[in-house]
Amino acid sequence: MIKSIPCSIESEEALIGTMLQSQMAISVAQSKLRPIDFYSERNRIIYESILAMNNRTIEVNAESFLRYLKENHLLEGVQNDEAYLMRIIDGSSFPQNAGYYVDIITEKSLLRELIYATQDIQKSAYEAGDEQTKEIADYAEKKIFEVTQRRLENDFSTIKELIYEAITTLETRSQNQNSNNITGIPSGFDGLDAVTHGFQPSDLIILAARPSVGKTSFALNVIENIIKNSETMNFGIGLFSLEMSKMQVAERLLSSKAGINSNKIRTGQFDKDDWHKLGMTFNTLSKANLLVDDSSQLTIMQLRGKARQMKYKFMEIKRTTGVDVELKIIMVDYLQLMHGSNQGKRSFSSREQEVAEISRGLKALAKELNIPIIALAQLSRGVEARQDKPRLSDLRESGSIEQDADLVMFLHRYKPGKKEGATETTETINSNNSEVELIVAKHRNGSILESLPLTFTSSLTRFTNKETEQYQQ
Repeated sequence: MIKSIPCSIESEEALIGTMLQSQMAISVAQSKLRPIDFYSERNRIIYESILAMNNRTIEVNAESFLRYLKENHLLEGVQNDEAYLMRIIDGSSFPQNAGYYVDIITEKSLLRELIYATQDIQKSAYEAGDEQTKEIADYAEKKIFEVTQRRLENDFSTIKELIYEAITTLETRSQNQNSNNITGIPSGFDGLDAVTHGFQPSDLIILAARPSVGKTSFALNVIENIIKNSETMNFGIGLFSLEMSKMQVAERLLSSKAGINSNKIRTGQFDKDDWHKLGMTFNTLSKANLLVDDSSQLTIMQLRGKARQMKYKFMEIKRTTGVDVELKIIMVDYLQLMHGSNQGKRSFSSREQEVAEISRGLKALAKELNIPIIALAQLSRGVEARQDKPRLSDLRESGSIEQDADLVMFLHRYKPGKKEGATETTETINSNNSEVELIVAKHRNGSILESLPLTFTSSLTRFTNKETEQYQQ
């Protein structure tokens, strides 16, 4: 049995009739409905013409609309059927029903797009080669994601809308100059935020260091800072931990947030004050919108799929609880532990090519979700051999990481006697604390930062600002 394509011509006609009689109906439709959502070609032409008249501040009614069609030679597009227009107007309902008709039209349009998308997916699946299964699965997921996203928001903007939004944003920034001009997601480290103005949407951010310098700790500290900031506490955060288990992540967060020695966390030897701190920390962290995935053998395609699932998860939380939460940032610990799309099939002639695919995939995902992605990365041994600060060329296994990244940061631990004015004695008085500098070596949309001194307390796995003065760009 052949089924008909989903559509509601009656709803299209009813909506057009209300738009020809009410400015309110035009506003409701224009904010939610795209011309392509109309199934009937002539209804689509009528809708576009009404919007064109409205945008040119021409009063929309039956008489003016007919005149507009004739003057712009559009009557042929509606089959020269003036009687059709009159019938629509005569049969139209109350303008208050415009939203109801809009919902029906958009839902039918969504169903059609899903049908077209699945037909495209089927065609690709039939034509796929022996080693393209994962690529087709990722393509299918992306196609469905794109369609369902359009159900939630329009996927187009006029330049007028964009300019108006930009001016409004600039006015807001101008009025809030005392908030350190943070336009993205603040890291909680003043010197870094002064340069970056926060981590920006669609940016790929690389945090690189040699092993055991504190990459994971710094990333978790940023998560803590987001959670405790009143302006960002409801932000959705995704963490992919390829190196540590979920429980280890939780213990790290408890230790740092509660200020309890990590050895106590591992052994369970707490005193009464420690239990009080843990209770307070539990109340804070349990309310955080943080999703953790500790899959150890992730491919770039699997990570992209899981990231989309995280976005849907936060959307569901928002729908069921009413809390205004959505995915705002993703962290990956760490990049070199990931695999390319064809893991185990030796489709890459070198590990450098595989890492290049991973970095490109992360950048594409940041743009697709319009959020910053922070990926931790290893530096090569060349840094230790030179006993010097890291360089962009030290990024291990692929120069494409440097190319794809919008922001590249290094963590560099001072060696005893190497920091100006320091000696081995002064550097090792307190083995619990060490001096680490944060370096912004690449910043696609701003200035770099040669050195931001930080103190790392190893027993708490916590970074803190070493100095209190403000760092200005």
